[in-house]
Amino acid sequence: MREYRCTRNALYLHNCTGRDDIRERQGHYIWAESEEEAWQKMATRFPEETEAGFTVQEWESFDVTVVEIKRDENGNTIE
Repeated sequence: MREYRCTRNALYLHNCTGRDDIRERQGHYIWAESEEEAWQKMATRFPEETEAGFTVQEWESFDVTVVEIKRDENGNTIE
């Protein structure tokens, strides 16, 4: 199994950053055996959008570390 990042090609109807540019969309992360299977899973979730299609890309997850930066009342970083 591989992870795929899938985005919907149909234009969004609401006003947002990804409305007209699919590169701005977060996408759906789907585990599948192939790109075709990932596409089919998207088609199951969004059957009304199969005509516009979906963009499917192989994806490799990565770990993210969140670090809290504290500041004093003057805006200086507290070590």
